Formats: sequence, structure tokens, C-alpha cells
Amino acid sequence: MRPATLSEAAQAMDATFYGTNRSAIVSGAATDSRKVREGELFFALRGKTDGADFAPEAHLRGAVATVATRRLEVPTLVVEDPLEALQKLARWSLVREGAPSPTVVGITGTVGKTTTKDALATILRHAGRRVSATAGNLNNEIGLPLTVLFADPRTEVLVLEMGATHAGDIEHLCAIAPPRIGILTAISPVHLDSFGTLEGLAAAKGELALALPASGTLIAPAGAPEAATGSGRKLARRLTFARGESDGDADLIASGIEGRDEGLRFVASSDRASAEVRSPVFGTHLVEPLLASLGGALALGLDLSSAARGLSRLRRTGLRGDVYRLRDDIVVYDDSYNASPAAVAAVLRYGADQAKEQDRRLVVVLGGMFELGPCAREYHREAGELAAEVGVDLLVCVGDEARWYAEAFPGKTLFYDDAEMAAEALRGNLHGGDYLVVKGSRGVGLDTLTRKLRESLALV
Repeated sequence: MRPATLSEAAQAMDATFYGTNRSAIVSGAATDSRKVREGELFFALRGKTDGADFAPEAHLRGAVATVATRRLEVPTLVVEDPLEALQKLARWSLVREGAPSPTVVGITGTVGKTTTKDALATILRHAGRRVSATAGNLNNEIGLPLTVLFADPRTEVLVLEMGATHAGDIEHLCAIAPPRIGILTAISPVHLDSFGTLEGLAAAKGELALALPASGTLIAPAGAPEAATGSGRKLARRLTFARGESDGDADLIASGIEGRDEGLRFVASSDRASAEVRSPVFGTHLVEPLLASLGGALALGLDLSSAARGLSRLRRTGLRGDVYRLRDDIVVYDDSYNASPAAVAAVLRYGADQAKEQDRRLVVVLGGMFELGPCAREYHREAGELAAEVGVDLLVCVGDEARWYAEAFPGKTLFYDDAEMAAEALRGNLHGGDYLVVKGSRGVGLDTLTRKLRESLALV
């Protein structure tokens, strides 16, 4: 954030001073006392613990003041709700008078948000733009305002992921950081225990389109549900994207798609230009997120060729399609960060293609998919059917929900209660030259499995 006096920040948050220097300079914000840096405000949020208990530590680390609901023994700004105060400060930092405001790009969707964010930020940096973007997946009511306040004050474009688990979440995030450009990556079944139906989920994601100004731009998949694209909302520009073999027209189309050893390759075409994309990421299911990022770049005034060149430098956030080798020439496709029905299906197809091309046995580790509501068992069974269809040789199921995969998979299956047990046993079931795919919801902890495999089967 652009530095502000404590007095200015307090006024933005409707806070009351206690024992503070009004002219002290605020340069950022933190919610973890262990990560506080000199000049930052420490926001004492309540969770499993009361953040106010850690105010002394934050003060010793250089916090200019603590934002809390009561007066403390360290310099304090008293507010009714520290989280609401954090959000107010973030919004104020974007709209304050006399300060240049970055263009905010909001990204939402059920899959592909982080890849799209990483790709767009990479493209813009390659083009010489000053960019700040969501770190990791800090895309909720706490992470988004922190991202805003972490941003370099010289930022020209602020790329923000916007997640949602309930209706109204994205509307709230857009009120904190009003976007001028919106990107919808996809609509597929996730969080259905919260949204109830795919239609309800689409409407929740559509809050981004509805929050855009009339001068704004929306980038969305061709054929996305109208509820997700703010149907009827007048916008200056709408861009759609799709694969060339998809039904319907699109403004941005991918054709000639190839997954190679060095990464993904395809041709991106619009009505005005075409450009070859060569990106060092793995999985043809990443075509759509990359197209979405190209659409965002076009909306920000870049030409297609320049944007495509930027994708050659893309590095994804960890555990999303990492490819590496273990001992005995075992190849691992590690996409263990999270899972949804669409993402699992895409990874199964990609893994099957790679195993066939390389003449390897296909071993797949699947953790359960969470938050799918009453249709959860059906979605897992569909994935099990697809595993059989694409030729999985060994299916390893981790966690209670993962047992549903095997109900529809007739081949060899192994069951483990947790990732640690699976890691110990899997070593004895892998053969030299195997192609191993790992995918599951974050809560299953399959990153533990891949870490243990890398430690025990490291190349020597």
C-alpha cells in the first residue's frame, strides 16, 4: 500500500486512538504476529485464538499499532470488528484521493483461478507492466484485503483471485476491491453443499460480472451459464474463449493443442490475429485457463502475440501440475493441491495420454473430493468409471470418500485411510517406469504423500 499516517488509516477504519503517535507511518498490514514487519498494522482477528493475545509479539517485531476490539498495553486502534477494519483499510487504499489507483482484475470460477492469475501476472510482467497479484490462494475475506495492502504502491494492475463458498461472498470481495475487468474461468460442480445446485453456484460466480462498471470487460468461457455471466448487464466489452473443437463461437479460440515433454503448445486465434503459445506447464486441461489469461491481457490493451510470448515464462503455483522423476524412472504428475469433478476428469485424461505416449503403466492416486453435497457419491463414481475408461492400471484411493471411486472401477484398487499410510505402502506397489498421477482435495493432504515419495525415492 502507499504509505499513510496512522491518523489517516485510523480515520479510514473509524478507529479510536490509544497510546499511539498519530504521525507514525503505516506501510502495510498483517494478521499473523510472526510475520509482522516494521511499520505494519497488526490486525488482532479472532479465530481459534484471540489475536489480541499476540499483540506484544507483534509490537516487538515492529508493528506500528494493533487493531483490536479493546485497548491493549501496546499502541492500539480500537474498532468494533478488526476484520471489517482490515477490509475498510484495503478499500480506502485503492480509492483514496491523490493516489493513483491500479486497474483491478477480478478472477473467479470453479477451477483454474490460480493458473489464470499466475498466467496473467506473468504476461503483464513480461510486457513491462507493474503488477501485484494474489499470493498463493489468498482469495477470501481475509486474504484479498491483505493482498491489496501487500501490493507495491507503484502497482498498475492488481490481479485478484476471488473465491466463494456462499452466495454473496464475491459481491463482498468486489466491494472491497472494485474490479474493472472480470475473468470467469469455468463453472463446474464444487461447494455444492453450500450452493445446493449448479445454478446456485453459477449465480454466485456471476456476482463478479454484476459488480463490473458499465465501462468494464468480462472474459468468460463460451457457453457459460447466463447466471454466471451477468446476463442483461450492459458492459463495454465481453470476450469469450473456447477450444476450436468446442460448440459455438468464441472470440478467442485454441487449436492445434499438444502436450509435449517441454510443456503445452497450441495456437490462439481471434478475429484479428493468431499466435503460437508455448508454455512450460503440463496438462491439456490448462488450455482454458491460459486462454482466459490471454483474454485478460487483451482487455488490458496488449496484443495477442505479445501476450502469447509472455506465457513462455509461466511458472505455476506449487502442487498444480508439477512433473518430476523419481528413482527407477518413475514419472510423477503432481496435481495434489485440490480437486473437483472437472479437474479430476481432466487430470485422468491427461495422465492416460502421457502414459500411453511414453509406454508406461498408469498408477493414479485419488483423494476424496469435498463439498459436493448430496451428489458426492455419484461424482466419485463417475470419476471411477472414467479411470477405467482411460485405462488406469492401478487406482489408489485415499480417505473415506475415495472409496466411492472404486465402486465403479473394476481394476486393481488399493485403499488407505490417510496420505501417510498411502505413502508408506505405495512405494512397494510402484514399478520402474510407472507414470504416477496424484490428485485430491486439499484436506486429504496428498502433498504429504508426494513429499514422502520424493524423500524416499529420490534420484541418486
